[in-house]
Amino acid sequence: MAVEDRTEAATPRRREEAREEGRVAKSADINSAVVLLMSLLLLRIAGPYMFQGLSSIAKDTFSNLHNHELRIERLPALCLSYMMRCAWLCLPIMAGAGAIGLASNVLQVGFRITPKAIAPDLSRLDPIKGLARVVSWRSLVELGKSLLKITIVAYFVYSFLRNEYPALADLSGMLPAEMGRSIATLCWRLLARGCAAMLVIGILDYIYQRLSFESSLRMTKQEVKDEFKRTEGDPHVKGRIRQRQREMARRRMIHDVARADVVVTNPTHIAVALQYDAEKMAAPTVVAKGQRLLAERIKEAAEAHRVPIVENPPVARLLYKTVEVGDQIPPELYQAVAEILAYVYQLNEGIRGRRSQAA
Repeated sequence: MAVEDRTEAATPRRREEAREEGRVAKSADINSAVVLLMSLLLLRIAGPYMFQGLSSIAKDTFSNLHNHELRIERLPALCLSYMMRCAWLCLPIMAGAGAIGLASNVLQVGFRITPKAIAPDLSRLDPIKGLARVVSWRSLVELGKSLLKITIVAYFVYSFLRNEYPALADLSGMLPAEMGRSIATLCWRLLARGCAAMLVIGILDYIYQRLSFESSLRMTKQEVKDEFKRTEGDPHVKGRIRQRQREMARRRMIHDVARADVVVTNPTHIAVALQYDAEKMAAPTVVAKGQRLLAERIKEAAEAHRVPIVENPPVARLLYKTVEVGDQIPPELYQAVAEILAYVYQLNEGIRGRRSQAA
Protein backbone atom coordinates (compact mmCIF):
# COMPACT_ATOMS: atom_id res chain seq x y z
CA MET A 1 0.00 0.00 0.00
CA ALA A 2 1.43 3.37 -0.96
CA VAL A 3 2.50 5.67 1.84
CA GLU A 4 0.41 8.53 0.47
CA ASP A 5 -2.72 6.37 0.89
CA ARG A 6 -2.27 6.38 4.67
CA THR A 7 -4.33 9.47 5.31
CA GLU A 8 -6.30 8.39 8.39
CA ALA A 9 -5.24 8.94 12.01
CA ALA A 10 -4.47 5.83 14.03
CA THR A 11 -7.34 4.26 15.95
CA PRO A 12 -7.07 3.67 19.71
CA ARG A 13 -6.74 -0.07 19.06
CA ARG A 14 -3.80 0.50 16.71
CA ARG A 15 -2.07 2.66 19.30
CA GLU A 16 -2.64 0.00 21.94
CA GLU A 17 -1.17 -2.72 19.71
CA ALA A 18 1.88 -0.55 19.00
CA ARG A 19 2.36 0.05 22.71
CA GLU A 20 2.12 -3.69 23.44
CA GLU A 21 4.89 -4.24 20.88
CA GLY A 22 7.04 -1.61 22.57
CA ARG A 23 6.70 0.93 19.74
CA VAL A 24 6.34 4.32 21.42
CA ALA A 25 7.49 7.86 20.72
CA LYS A 26 10.46 8.61 22.93
CA SER A 27 13.88 10.19 22.61
CA ALA A 28 17.00 8.56 24.04
CA ASP A 29 18.80 11.89 23.62
CA ILE A 30 16.51 13.73 25.98
CA ASN A 31 16.95 10.94 28.55
CA SER A 32 20.74 11.22 28.29
CA ALA A 33 20.66 15.01 28.54
CA VAL A 34 18.36 15.05 31.57
CA VAL A 35 20.33 12.33 33.36
CA LEU A 36 23.65 14.09 32.70
CA LEU A 37 22.28 17.47 33.75
CA MET A 38 20.79 16.14 37.00
CA SER A 39 23.98 14.19 37.71
CA LEU A 40 25.96 17.42 37.43
CA LEU A 41 23.56 19.17 39.79
CA LEU A 42 23.84 16.32 42.27
CA LEU A 43 27.61 16.37 41.93
CA ARG A 44 27.57 20.09 42.62
CA ILE A 45 25.54 19.53 45.78
CA ALA A 46 27.19 16.34 47.02
CA GLY A 47 30.68 17.19 45.71
CA PRO A 48 32.13 18.43 49.02
CA TYR A 49 30.84 15.34 50.82
CA MET A 50 32.33 13.04 48.18
CA PHE A 51 35.65 14.93 48.17
CA GLN A 52 35.93 14.65 51.92
CA GLY A 53 35.12 10.94 51.79
CA LEU A 54 37.67 10.24 49.07
CA SER A 55 40.27 12.29 50.97
CA SER A 56 39.56 10.25 54.08
CA ILE A 57 40.02 7.00 52.16
CA ALA A 58 43.31 8.21 50.67
CA LYS A 59 44.64 9.40 54.03
CA ASP A 60 43.62 6.18 55.71
CA THR A 61 45.24 4.12 52.99
CA PHE A 62 48.60 5.86 52.85
CA SER A 63 48.91 6.49 56.58
CA ASN A 64 48.36 2.83 57.46
CA LEU A 65 50.38 1.15 54.77
CA HIS A 66 53.29 0.58 57.15
CA ASN A 67 51.01 -0.98 59.77
CA HIS A 68 49.75 -3.84 57.57
CA GLU A 69 51.56 -6.63 55.92
CA LEU A 70 50.40 -6.85 52.33
CA ARG A 71 49.82 -10.46 51.39
CA ILE A 72 48.09 -11.90 48.38
CA GLU A 73 45.30 -13.50 50.45
CA ARG A 74 44.43 -10.14 52.06
CA LEU A 75 44.13 -8.22 48.77
CA PRO A 76 40.53 -9.30 47.88
CA ALA A 77 39.17 -8.26 51.26
CA LEU A 78 41.11 -4.98 51.17
CA CYS A 79 39.92 -4.15 47.63
CA LEU A 80 36.32 -5.03 48.54
CA SER A 81 36.48 -2.73 51.56
CA TYR A 82 37.69 0.23 49.50
CA MET A 83 35.16 -0.52 46.74
CA MET A 84 32.29 -0.53 49.25
CA ARG A 85 33.40 2.80 50.70
CA CYS A 86 33.68 4.35 47.25
CA ALA A 87 30.29 2.95 46.22
CA TRP A 88 28.73 4.42 49.33
CA LEU A 89 30.17 7.81 48.43
CA CYS A 90 28.84 7.55 44.85
CA LEU A 91 25.44 6.29 45.95
CA PRO A 92 23.68 9.72 45.91
CA ILE A 93 24.67 10.35 42.30
CA MET A 94 23.93 6.81 41.13
CA ALA A 95 20.54 6.68 42.85
CA GLY A 96 19.63 10.17 41.71
CA ALA A 97 20.64 9.50 38.10
CA GLY A 98 18.69 6.24 38.08
CA ALA A 99 15.57 7.89 39.48
CA ILE A 100 15.81 10.77 36.99
CA GLY A 101 16.30 8.36 34.07
CA LEU A 102 13.24 6.35 35.11
CA ALA A 103 11.17 9.50 35.60
CA SER A 104 12.21 10.81 32.18
CA ASN A 105 11.05 7.60 30.49
CA VAL A 106 7.78 7.55 32.43
CA LEU A 107 7.04 11.17 31.53
CA GLN A 108 7.59 10.40 27.84
CA VAL A 109 5.67 7.15 27.45
CA GLY A 110 4.05 6.38 30.80
CA PHE A 111 4.73 3.39 33.04
CA ARG A 112 3.82 0.03 31.56
CA ILE A 113 5.60 -3.32 31.36
CA THR A 114 5.36 -4.86 27.87
CA PRO A 115 6.53 -8.49 27.89
CA LYS A 116 6.13 -8.72 24.12
CA ALA A 117 8.76 -6.02 23.61
CA ILE A 118 11.41 -7.89 25.64
CA ALA A 119 10.51 -11.39 24.46
CA PRO A 120 13.19 -13.18 22.34
CA ASP A 121 12.67 -12.74 18.62
CA LEU A 122 14.74 -15.13 16.48
CA SER A 123 13.84 -13.19 13.33
CA ARG A 124 16.19 -10.46 14.51
CA LEU A 125 19.08 -12.86 13.96
CA ASP A 126 18.33 -13.04 10.25
CA PRO A 127 21.41 -11.48 8.54
CA ILE A 128 19.41 -10.42 5.47
CA LYS A 129 16.86 -8.52 7.54
CA GLY A 130 19.67 -7.11 9.65
CA LEU A 131 21.45 -5.83 6.56
CA ALA A 132 18.19 -4.33 5.32
CA ARG A 133 17.83 -2.46 8.61
CA VAL A 134 21.41 -1.21 8.40
CA VAL A 135 21.02 0.24 4.89
CA SER A 136 17.42 1.41 5.34
CA TRP A 137 16.29 5.01 5.02
CA ARG A 138 15.66 5.19 8.77
CA SER A 139 19.24 4.10 9.49
CA LEU A 140 20.58 6.81 7.19
CA VAL A 141 18.42 9.39 8.97
CA GLU A 142 19.69 8.21 12.36
CA LEU A 143 23.28 8.36 11.09
CA GLY A 144 22.76 11.92 9.88
CA LYS A 145 21.24 12.88 13.23
CA SER A 146 24.16 11.37 15.13
CA LEU A 147 26.70 13.20 13.01
CA LEU A 148 24.79 16.44 13.45
CA LYS A 149 24.63 16.00 17.23
CA ILE A 150 28.36 15.27 17.44
CA THR A 151 29.12 18.31 15.32
CA ILE A 152 26.96 20.61 17.48
CA VAL A 153 28.39 19.38 20.78
CA ALA A 154 31.94 19.50 19.40
CA TYR A 155 31.40 23.07 18.27
CA PHE A 156 30.20 24.10 21.73
CA VAL A 157 33.26 22.48 23.34
CA TYR A 158 35.61 24.06 20.78
CA SER A 159 34.11 27.53 21.16
CA PHE A 160 34.35 27.28 24.94
CA LEU A 161 37.99 26.18 24.91
CA ARG A 162 38.83 28.87 22.37
CA ASN A 163 37.34 31.57 24.58
CA GLU A 164 38.93 30.18 27.76
CA TYR A 165 42.39 29.64 26.27
CA PRO A 166 43.94 32.61 28.13
CA ALA A 167 42.69 31.21 31.46
CA LEU A 168 44.16 27.81 30.61
CA ALA A 169 47.54 29.40 29.89
CA ASP A 170 47.57 31.05 33.34
CA LEU A 171 47.16 27.72 35.17
CA SER A 172 50.89 27.05 35.09
CA GLY A 173 51.60 29.96 37.43
CA MET A 174 49.05 29.03 40.09
CA LEU A 175 49.42 27.14 43.33
CA PRO A 176 48.07 23.55 43.31
CA ALA A 177 44.95 24.41 45.37
CA GLU A 178 44.14 27.46 43.27
CA MET A 179 44.84 25.49 40.09
CA GLY A 180 42.43 22.74 41.20
CA ARG A 181 39.64 25.26 41.90
CA SER A 182 40.16 26.93 38.51
CA ILE A 183 40.13 23.62 36.67
CA ALA A 184 36.98 22.55 38.54
CA THR A 185 35.27 25.81 37.60
CA LEU A 186 36.23 25.48 33.95
CA CYS A 187 35.08 21.85 33.85
CA TRP A 188 31.77 22.77 35.46
CA ARG A 189 31.12 25.54 32.94
CA LEU A 190 32.13 23.29 30.03
CA LEU A 191 29.87 20.44 31.17
CA ALA A 192 26.96 22.79 31.85
CA ARG A 193 27.23 24.24 28.36
CA GLY A 194 27.45 20.75 26.84
CA CYS A 195 24.40 19.62 28.84
CA ALA A 196 22.40 22.63 27.69
CA ALA A 197 23.25 21.83 24.07
CA MET A 198 22.32 18.18 24.56
CA LEU A 199 19.03 19.16 26.19
CA VAL A 200 18.07 21.33 23.22
CA ILE A 201 19.03 18.51 20.86
CA GLY A 202 16.98 16.06 22.95
CA ILE A 203 13.87 18.26 22.80
CA LEU A 204 14.18 18.61 19.03
CA ASP A 205 14.76 14.85 18.73
CA TYR A 206 11.64 14.13 20.81
CA ILE A 207 9.56 16.32 18.50
CA TYR A 208 10.98 14.44 15.53
CA GLN A 209 10.33 11.05 17.15
CA ARG A 210 6.74 12.05 17.94
CA LEU A 211 6.06 13.17 14.36
CA SER A 212 7.76 10.07 12.93
CA PHE A 213 5.81 7.79 15.27
CA GLU A 214 2.47 9.38 14.36
CA SER A 215 3.33 9.06 10.68
CA SER A 216 4.17 5.35 11.07
CA LEU A 217 0.82 4.70 12.77
CA ARG A 218 -1.32 6.33 10.09
CA MET A 219 -3.79 4.00 8.41
CA THR A 220 -5.57 3.62 5.11
CA LYS A 221 -9.34 3.95 4.88
CA GLN A 222 -9.62 0.19 4.35
CA GLU A 223 -7.54 -0.50 7.46
CA VAL A 224 -9.82 1.74 9.50
CA LYS A 225 -12.86 -0.17 8.20
CA ASP A 226 -11.23 -3.52 8.98
CA GLU A 227 -10.28 -2.28 12.44
CA PHE A 228 -13.86 -1.19 13.07
CA LYS A 229 -15.13 -4.60 12.00
CA ARG A 230 -12.73 -6.37 14.37
CA THR A 231 -13.53 -4.19 17.36
CA GLU A 232 -17.19 -3.28 16.82
CA GLY A 233 -18.36 -6.05 14.49
CA ASP A 234 -19.47 -6.02 10.87
CA PRO A 235 -22.07 -3.22 10.43
CA HIS A 236 -24.10 -5.41 8.06
CA VAL A 237 -24.23 -8.25 10.56
CA LYS A 238 -25.13 -5.88 13.38
CA GLY A 239 -27.81 -4.33 11.19
CA ARG A 240 -29.33 -7.74 10.49
CA ILE A 241 -29.24 -8.59 14.21
CA ARG A 242 -31.01 -5.34 15.10
CA GLN A 243 -33.58 -5.96 12.37
CA ARG A 244 -34.23 -9.45 13.69
CA GLN A 245 -34.54 -8.11 17.24
CA ARG A 246 -37.07 -5.51 16.09
CA GLU A 247 -39.06 -8.16 14.25
CA MET A 248 -39.13 -10.37 17.34
CA ALA A 249 -40.25 -7.42 19.45
CA ARG A 250 -43.03 -6.68 16.96
CA ARG A 251 -44.25 -10.28 16.98
CA ARG A 252 -44.26 -10.28 20.77
CA MET A 253 -46.13 -6.99 20.77
CA ILE A 254 -48.76 -8.28 18.31
CA HIS A 255 -49.19 -11.36 20.50
CA ASP A 256 -49.84 -9.11 23.53
CA VAL A 257 -52.75 -7.39 21.74
CA ALA A 258 -54.91 -10.35 22.82
CA ARG A 259 -54.53 -9.16 26.46
CA ALA A 260 -55.63 -5.60 25.66
CA ASP A 261 -58.96 -4.09 26.73
CA VAL A 262 -59.15 -1.60 23.87
CA VAL A 263 -57.26 -0.43 20.78
CA VAL A 264 -57.31 3.34 20.19
CA THR A 265 -56.82 4.37 16.54
CA ASN A 266 -56.19 7.48 14.46
CA PRO A 267 -58.09 5.71 12.58
CA THR A 268 -55.79 4.48 9.77
CA HIS A 269 -52.27 5.68 10.64
CA ILE A 270 -51.88 4.92 14.36
CA ALA A 271 -53.06 2.15 16.66
CA VAL A 272 -52.38 1.87 20.42
CA ALA A 273 -53.49 -1.13 22.49
CA LEU A 274 -54.28 -0.51 26.19
CA GLN A 275 -54.67 -2.95 29.06
CA TYR A 276 -56.00 -2.14 32.52
CA ASP A 277 -56.26 -4.39 35.56
CA ALA A 278 -57.44 -2.45 38.59
CA GLU A 279 -56.01 -5.03 41.00
CA LYS A 280 -52.50 -5.09 39.49
CA MET A 281 -52.03 -1.74 37.77
CA ALA A 282 -52.07 1.83 39.04
CA ALA A 283 -52.98 3.10 35.56
CA PRO A 284 -53.71 1.67 32.09
CA THR A 285 -50.62 0.28 30.32
CA VAL A 286 -49.67 0.39 26.64
CA VAL A 287 -49.08 -3.21 25.47
CA ALA A 288 -48.66 -2.44 21.77
CA LYS A 289 -48.41 0.54 19.45
CA GLY A 290 -47.55 1.19 15.83
CA GLN A 291 -48.21 3.24 12.76
CA ARG A 292 -49.10 2.49 9.15
CA LEU A 293 -48.50 -1.22 8.41
CA LEU A 294 -47.84 -2.09 12.04
CA ALA A 295 -51.04 -0.28 13.02
CA GLU A 296 -52.95 -2.42 10.53
CA ARG A 297 -51.45 -5.60 12.03
CA ILE A 298 -52.46 -4.44 15.52
CA LYS A 299 -56.02 -3.85 14.37
CA GLU A 300 -56.12 -7.22 12.62
CA ALA A 301 -54.95 -8.93 15.82
CA ALA A 302 -57.58 -6.99 17.82
CA GLU A 303 -60.33 -8.09 15.47
CA ALA A 304 -59.12 -11.69 15.63
CA HIS A 305 -59.28 -11.68 19.44
CA ARG A 306 -62.44 -9.54 19.62
CA VAL A 307 -60.72 -6.58 21.29
CA PRO A 308 -62.80 -3.39 20.87
CA ILE A 309 -61.37 -0.76 18.50
CA VAL A 310 -62.18 2.88 19.29
CA GLU A 311 -61.38 5.77 16.96
CA ASN A 312 -60.03 8.77 18.88
CA PRO A 313 -57.31 10.56 16.84
CA PRO A 314 -56.15 13.09 19.53
CA VAL A 315 -55.78 10.45 22.23
CA ALA A 316 -54.16 7.97 19.82
CA ARG A 317 -51.55 10.51 18.73
CA LEU A 318 -50.74 11.52 22.32
CA LEU A 319 -50.43 7.92 23.43
CA TYR A 320 -48.17 7.06 20.48
CA LYS A 321 -45.86 10.04 21.04
CA THR A 322 -45.60 10.06 24.84
CA VAL A 323 -45.91 6.46 26.07
CA GLU A 324 -43.58 3.56 25.28
CA VAL A 325 -44.68 -0.07 25.13
CA GLY A 326 -44.85 -1.49 28.65
CA ASP A 327 -45.24 1.94 30.33
CA GLN A 328 -48.30 3.31 32.08
CA ILE A 329 -50.11 6.32 30.67
CA PRO A 330 -49.28 9.76 32.16
CA PRO A 331 -51.76 11.47 34.54
CA GLU A 332 -52.78 14.04 31.93
CA LEU A 333 -54.38 11.24 29.88
CA TYR A 334 -56.24 9.60 32.75
CA GLN A 335 -59.52 11.36 32.03
CA ALA A 336 -59.54 10.72 28.28
CA VAL A 337 -58.54 7.05 28.64
CA ALA A 338 -61.03 6.53 31.47
CA GLU A 339 -63.84 7.73 29.19
CA ILE A 340 -62.73 5.34 26.46
CA LEU A 341 -62.54 2.40 28.88
CA ALA A 342 -65.94 3.29 30.34
CA TYR A 343 -67.40 3.30 26.85
CA VAL A 344 -65.82 -0.10 26.13
CA TYR A 345 -67.11 -1.58 29.40
CA GLN A 346 -70.61 -0.29 28.66
CA LEU A 347 -70.36 -1.71 25.14
CA ASN A 348 -69.29 -5.09 26.48
CA GLU A 349 -72.11 -5.09 29.02
CA GLY A 350 -74.63 -4.30 26.28
CA ILE A 351 -73.28 -7.10 24.09
CA ARG A 352 -73.48 -9.60 26.96
CA GLY A 353 -77.03 -8.42 27.81
CA ARG A 354 -78.25 -8.92 24.20
CA ARG A 355 -76.67 -12.34 24.09
CA SER A 356 -78.43 -13.38 27.34
CA GLN A 357 -81.81 -12.15 26.06
CA ALA A 358 -81.35 -14.04 22.80
CA ALA A 359 -80.53 -17.17 24.73
